[in-house]
Amino acid sequence: MSQMRDKAGGIAPASDGTLSSETASKDTQIGLLMALGAYGSWGIFPLYFSMLAHVPAIEVVAHRISWSLVLMAVWFLLRRRWGEVWPVLRQPRVFGLLIATGLLVSSNWLTYVWAVGHGQATEASLGYFIVPMVNVATGYLLLSERLSRLQIVAICLAILSILLQMLLLGTVPIVSLLLALTFGAYGYLRKILPVGANLGLLVELIAITPIAFGYILYLQTSGAGHFVLSDKPTMLLLIFTGLITSMPLIWFSGAAKRLNMITIGIMQYLNPSIQFMIAIFVLKESISMSKLATFMLIWLSVAVYSYDALSKRRHNRAKSKAV
Repeated sequence: MSQMRDKAGGIAPASDGTLSSETASKDTQIGLLMALGAYGSWGIFPLYFSMLAHVPAIEVVAHRISWSLVLMAVWFLLRRRWGEVWPVLRQPRVFGLLIATGLLVSSNWLTYVWAVGHGQATEASLGYFIVPMVNVATGYLLLSERLSRLQIVAICLAILSILLQMLLLGTVPIVSLLLALTFGAYGYLRKILPVGANLGLLVELIAITPIAFGYILYLQTSGAGHFVLSDKPTMLLLIFTGLITSMPLIWFSGAAKRLNMITIGIMQYLNPSIQFMIAIFVLKESISMSKLATFMLIWLSVAVYSYDALSKRRHNRAKSKAV
């Protein structure tokens, strides 16, 4: 490796790109750790919210929203980023859409917490397995994005799994569909908004916290709340809903800056996979053969989707090397 002396007499960094590649490699490693932290945290949500099963889901979500705002506000304050908030609030269209995304994500949280509290964590995990296919379909229908043949196959398999559950079990997977559709709609709206992930979340929380905090006050004054009137562990669990909501999102935002979207797209399946295993092996939810058949179709859909993503990555790498 060639080296040269700088003006101060020291050895200057080589100009062959070694240091920049080492920095990029370290950045990727940090990104992977952040992604693992985010998806791992989301994956163990069934354990956390099962400990709050005695609290109504809407009350849990009200606390989750309120305490998340406290943490995100402190985080922005420490990073001296509050100046970014006011320009967003002064744009009626952007702020209006963030109110809509805030309502969508709170609906998603409410559905999830209710599902875990009512022994339907497996249904919840199914919903998050479907989310990537919903995102791809949304991109095609609303953003004019092109679909590969394998992506079409993956979407068809996901639809087939839902139809199979309706046929074999005679029920519509309402929880799974609500989680997938609300998160898919949330993802679409956030994609078209010119606002970063963390800033967008903060503004969403600012918009919906008055409703959430008002509901908490109503419960407390009427004697039906679980915060002050309940035991200490419940109080702490409700407070820490803010931490378990905010930190994974901050980690995910950091990972998204450091990793390519194909890596992020494949790693996202860690979340529902961990949730599924916790639901079956820890929470002891039963799963019938008919239900298992539904999951097998979804897993096949995931495999097709992931193979397509990896194939594109290899193709792009080969193309860049050729250039």
